[in-house]
Amino acid sequence: MSLRILVVLLGLLPASAGTEQAASAEQASVKTWAGRHHEIEESLRTEECVSMEVLTPKYLSRCTFRSGGPVARMAWQPLFLVPNRGFKDSYKTNIAAYELDKLLKMDMVPPAVERRMQGSIGSATLWVEKIVDATGPEPTDVKSRAHWDAQLARMAMFDNLIANRDRNKRNMLRDDAWNLILIDHTRAFGPGAELLYTMTRIDEEYWAKIEALTRSQLDAALRDWIDASEIEAILKRREAMRAAIKSPGR
Repeated sequence: MSLRILVVLLGLLPASAGTEQAASAEQASVKTWAGRHHEIEESLRTEECVSMEVLTPKYLSRCTFRSGGPVARMAWQPLFLVPNRGFKDSYKTNIAAYELDKLLKMDMVPPAVERRMQGSIGSATLWVEKIVDATGPEPTDVKSRAHWDAQLARMAMFDNLIANRDRNKRNMLRDDAWNLILIDHTRAFGPGAELLYTMTRIDEEYWAKIEALTRSQLDAALRDWIDASEIEAILKRREAMRAAIKSPGR
């Protein structure tokens, strides 16, 4: 399935669609941060790292905390420099994606905070346990398929809003109940107003939350992580999404 054209379905996804399936799935969700954002954020900022495993040299490590706290492990991405590829690659946009997810009450992006470790500053992100990536088989039963497709629709809307050019099945994670978790947003945001993904299915409830966003809310949540032109671009991409949603033929 193409990640640029996620699901070919016409019309609007009702706010109540998949409610029963979603409620059942959330009972088994690994999203331990839901309703506990402040507690998880504080743990990511302050807990002692007792061991560090390098996963990708100079780019990504996994830190293990002492047992007993709300966070067992975290992903650590320090400030890094990459050759000019026509876009920036920044740990700060990991945090911006999480903060925007919080504003939208989506709970699909794990908590991420700024932290200094080993002489470097970077993003500390909750390492979500008991998950796999989306490279494996997709759900085959009707209830799980409906739940998964509804989340893919939200993901496409979110990725358009943040101009996430690097969505792939390895940074789409899921638990056993097919709850979708989105990670690795170091190449998101930027000043462009174009939409990167075709929205062929719209979640009305989620779109209402996007429509309700104000510039003051975005400034308060994101100004430490992205600049004013990038915040303005979020609103421009929302306008482009609005035009696409209201275009004839939908």
